[in-house]
Parts: sequence; structure tokens; C-alpha cells
Amino acid sequence: MNACKLAAGVVFSQLLCAPVYALCSVVSTSPAAFGSVSSILVRTTSQSSSTLNAGLSCTGSLLTLLSTNDHFYLTVTSTTGGLVGPTGDVIGYTLYANNSSSYPVARSVQYDFARNGIIDALGLLGGTTPRTVPLYLGTLIGSNVAAGVYTETLSLAWSWNYCSGIGALGICLGRDIGSGNQTLTVNLTVTNDCAITKTDIAFGSAPVVSAFSAVSQTLNLACTKGSSYTVGLDDGKQPVSVGGRRRMIFGSNYLAYDIFKGTSAAVRWGSTGTARRSSSDAEVNPGLGTGTGSQIFSYYAKVYTDQTTPPAGIYADSVILDVAF
Repeated sequence: MNACKLAAGVVFSQLLCAPVYALCSVVSTSPAAFGSVSSILVRTTSQSSSTLNAGLSCTGSLLTLLSTNDHFYLTVTSTTGGLVGPTGDVIGYTLYANNSSSYPVARSVQYDFARNGIIDALGLLGGTTPRTVPLYLGTLIGSNVAAGVYTETLSLAWSWNYCSGIGALGICLGRDIGSGNQTLTVNLTVTNDCAITKTDIAFGSAPVVSAFSAVSQTLNLACTKGSSYTVGLDDGKQPVSVGGRRRMIFGSNYLAYDIFKGTSAAVRWGSTGTARRSSSDAEVNPGLGTGTGSQIFSYYAKVYTDQTTPPAGIYADSVILDVAF
């Protein structure tokens, strides 16, 4: 449709015309996905995500100019108040109108994208190519949750009213007015993880193998809330091929030792089958992971005394600790 204004001059008469369009519409959204994040990072570090399409699409006009009377309102609502997981845990997050924390979009509160220059910065009305309004998201720190897929469906209510065309004399030639509703799906996958606190084993110095003292220490694991897991210790870098003893090395010489479950040399702690330890077998807080509190596993390490004392030197080994969920 063309809207025309007749401008009369002393000598000439000129018809000034400018097109006016129905420029904005509500369209299907693009989901916002945080991806897969470990439970520890979800609890300790804000995660970010975004969608390039929050449901409002506009085709601009080079003659459009927003004034204080124009608005692009968005009202976000939901029945859950955050991302909900398989056990009912909730991960809270904040919506933002741009890719910083300067313009939070509160739920159930009308937010005007025409203010703060956001619409102008998006170039939503500055050309003839359709553009969509993005939304940005950031999780709240402190969510101690179980592993699984977390989702929320947001209801988006858009409403706009603005001058869609400006004439040569700065007069509004028409307004684009409309409203509509859409939904936006947000999701995040929480993966199992553990924070492990350990102390290296130091047998100290001794002149003969029989003089080395045994070492009793603990491994502390804070694993994902609700997780069941096992802990394994591999055989080190140079185990004995027959009998499975672990060995420290210095040059071409070895010093055999081992690591056992609990507080005695009764059962060797290994990496496969029943040689592993389960979360229910912890000496402190046995059972499922809590996400924050540590489960403590005791172990006993000793140098074998039935071996020949090797040459003097600094003997060392490296053992891999693995957690399987």
C-alpha cells in the first residue's frame, strides 16, 4: 500500500509517496541449547546460551525511525521457573535482551526492546532483509543437580506499535501494529562428574626395603548428586607381569609396592571388576553421590618386604585413578 502526501510549492506541485508495509510478524522460534555441561560446572560457573530467533521477525524500512511513542514489548512466562530435570531438580537462569548482563528480561514483566537502543543495534528496522530478535541466557550459580536432560518451555507474548515509515518532512506515514504468541524451548544436559581430592603417596627414605613404613591415606570424591559410581586404580607404569604387583622405577631398577582397600593389606585396590571400589563402599558417606559433600575412601600402601633391596635412588610411579558411572 502507498501512502501519499501532497506538498504544494509556489511554482511546482510534487506528490511525495513512501511505501508502508506490515513489517513485523510472530514466527516460530529457534530453541536455545546450553549443550552438555558437567554437574560441577553447572554448580560453580554460569553457563551461557542464546537463540537467534525469539519469535519476532521484522522487515525493515530505510525510512523508519523509532520515537518515544513506539514499542516492541515482550512478556515471558512459564509454569516451571527454570530448567527441570528427570528427578525434579531445577536449574535457574536469567534471560537477557542482548549479549551482556546489562539488560535482564524478568519473567512476567513486560520488556520493551525499543528502549536502550536494542532494536536499533540489531538493525531490525534498518533494511529490507527480514531479521529476527535474539535472546541471551545465563544460568545461575549454585544449582546442585542430578545428571540428565533439563528443559523448559517459555511462553513469549510479543506486542508492537511503531511508525513504519517517515516522510520527507519527518511525518509518520503509517504505523505497524500487531501482537502474537510463541513458545521457546530451552534445554541443558547435565553430565556426571567428580571433584577429586588426593594426596600423593610418599614412602620416604630407608636403607632397606623392610625399613619403609606403610602409608594410610584417603581419597575424597564429591560426585554428581544421585550418582552411583565405582573408583579404580590402575597398575601403574611398570607392573609385574605375573602377580600384578605395582612397581616404582629408578633407571633400570624397580621397587615393588602396592595399594590396598581400607586400612590394611588385605585386599588390593585395582581397576577392573570387584577390584574396584563402589560409592556404597566408602568409609565416610557411603551411598549415592551428593554433589557437594565428599565421600571418603581409605587406602593402605606399602613396599613389599619380600624383595631384594634395589640400588639407592629416587623411585617413582604414576597410578591413574578413574571413576566410572
